[in-house]
Amino acid sequence: VLGKQAAHGRTFTTEEERPDAQVVVISDGLWKRRFGGDPHVVGQSVMLDGESVTIIGIMPEGFSFPIDRERVDFWSPIDPTSDQNRERGSSYLNVVARLRDGATLAQAQAEADAVAARLSTQYADTNAGRGFSLIPMHEDLVGDLRPALLVLLGAVAFVLLIACANVANLMLARASSRHKEIAIRTAMGASRWRIVRQLVTESLLLALAGGALGLLIALWGVDLLVASIPADIPRVQEIGLDRRVLAFTALISMLTGFLFGLVPALQVSKPDLNEGLKEGGRGSTEGARRNRVRSALVVVEVALSLVLLIGAGLLMRSFAELREVKAGIDPSGVLTASISLPDAKYKDEAAQAEFFRRVLENVAARPGVRAASAVMPLPLSGSAMMNGLNIEGRPPAAPGERLTTHTRITSPDYFRAMSIPVVKGRVFTDRDGREAPKVVVVNETFARKYFPGEEAIGKRVEITVAEDMIGEIVGIVGDVKHRSLDAPPDPEAYVSYLQVPSGYMLFALKGDGQNAAALTSTLREAVRQVDADQALAEVRTMEQLVSNSVARRRFNMLLLGVFAGVALLLAAIGIFGVMNYTVTQRTHELGIRIALGAQTRDVLRLVVGQGMTLIVIGVAVGLAASFALTRLMRSLLYGVSATDPLTFVGVALVLASIALLACYIPARRATRVDPMIALRYE
Repeated sequence: VLGKQAAHGRTFTTEEERPDAQVVVISDGLWKRRFGGDPHVVGQSVMLDGESVTIIGIMPEGFSFPIDRERVDFWSPIDPTSDQNRERGSSYLNVVARLRDGATLAQAQAEADAVAARLSTQYADTNAGRGFSLIPMHEDLVGDLRPALLVLLGAVAFVLLIACANVANLMLARASSRHKEIAIRTAMGASRWRIVRQLVTESLLLALAGGALGLLIALWGVDLLVASIPADIPRVQEIGLDRRVLAFTALISMLTGFLFGLVPALQVSKPDLNEGLKEGGRGSTEGARRNRVRSALVVVEVALSLVLLIGAGLLMRSFAELREVKAGIDPSGVLTASISLPDAKYKDEAAQAEFFRRVLENVAARPGVRAASAVMPLPLSGSAMMNGLNIEGRPPAAPGERLTTHTRITSPDYFRAMSIPVVKGRVFTDRDGREAPKVVVVNETFARKYFPGEEAIGKRVEITVAEDMIGEIVGIVGDVKHRSLDAPPDPEAYVSYLQVPSGYMLFALKGDGQNAAALTSTLREAVRQVDADQALAEVRTMEQLVSNSVARRRFNMLLLGVFAGVALLLAAIGIFGVMNYTVTQRTHELGIRIALGAQTRDVLRLVVGQGMTLIVIGVAVGLAASFALTRLMRSLLYGVSATDPLTFVGVALVLASIALLACYIPARRATRVDPMIALRYE
């Protein structure tokens, strides 16, 4: 289906879709790490979860199954006869399919809808109201990333345009200072094309040199970029400099060098010979047309910089708002780790529950541990367990309208370890064992949604997390942001691991201090004493999980912030360069003004006023553009409007202040003009 074959050996056959197949295909990474890249490993047997399996193939380097967000080391065939796969109501699998040649997604969706309609009629209890949603694999992989990537791509384009405007302005100023030289060349017979070609060639050489310097910086910067990208973004390992990047860089460098060198070249390649040849030692008096072009470029720089700065400001405010969101837990000092018990060794649920009970009892007695608990799944881990729900005493929901709840399997001390408040009633105790009456703890959202205006404690509910899971609600706890910090709490039901055992659980240990990672050795030793063959996996602190949950937003904010900072620096340099050049060109005029009695404040007002007029126009254009463009960022924001007035006004004032400084420094130099020296230029 994916169009990939094993690099060594083979992949699965249809006949191997059976419980006793005992074959695996391993990743290239595992092959190199654990087997030293030995091709003879194909056909060998290894122990996996206590069972002997045969390696039949090794996938190519870089292969990753599309729906896997984290590293996967081996694949095994699905067992279609397992209890979970035989249940018609079970819907935990992702389906990957390839369209027939010539078929469209719409045709496939129509066929899938027809199948769903038949199943809905034939199996009303489990399939009513259920359907298939066909999504292109590329969209499934990067669909939620597209808005952020487009915004960042736009930011790159804006920074490039600002840099080009800067170069064009400086090239225009440089060409203008050569006005007399160009006039002499023209008078001696040089054609306009010859002059344009010379100036554009100079621009291209500068652009290519800049592109080469950029590539040298990128050789170092790309490693820093990859290291800062969240791990759940697909194909991160493929990011790097290759021939396409080199070709693109060369093309962009040449294109921008040509286009933005051509404008000033055309401006000065047709000089007024009478004016040009009459000039003396002082610089040429520029035409109004060239002044207008330079002024327009300054306005464009300011406007583009403001758009980027406002976008970065909105992301920063959004991230700050998100960091203030209460997750419903206290992650400080909490260590988490997972264990998956092998079915071959822990065949029944009682043995699984006993293993975790002994480990928790062992680790809780050790110094430095305030609370020891287990849960499945963890908050903010990206995993969820959705189950059907029936409330005793109420008629069953109509087909297709069944009630659902997120379910967590926990140990009694979990709520204390995570600092989840008990709002009413009680939580689990060790007395809530397998033979005791089933009990359930729910969160506030569950109680509000399913028992509005009535007491939830004492009600009996049936949850499809287990066959006989009909329990009494004995407690209500605070809401926890299990999915993400920016998502509202879901209805949650907690059940005891002693009453609904699981072979896969995650430990959550609360330590006495803030250094949760120090508990790792304590937990490993406790597990070793119970069963030395079991290994911990996914060892992380809860603070890392909380941080990872906002990693994408943090990355977007940092990257756009860097682009905005570069844009602000380029704009400030551009404004300073234009104003400095203007002061140089007006040295004679300023000398006359000072000789006639103009005071320092008069000269400052004249020069700064000219620059700030352009800044104000640029800010106005930038605010209007930002008002339209930031709406495209709505999906990236949390708790902040895309047209947040505070951000718009604050960023505009910051940019105006920096632009004022860029105007003030050349203006201050203008006040120091010696009238005698300035008048000698005549």
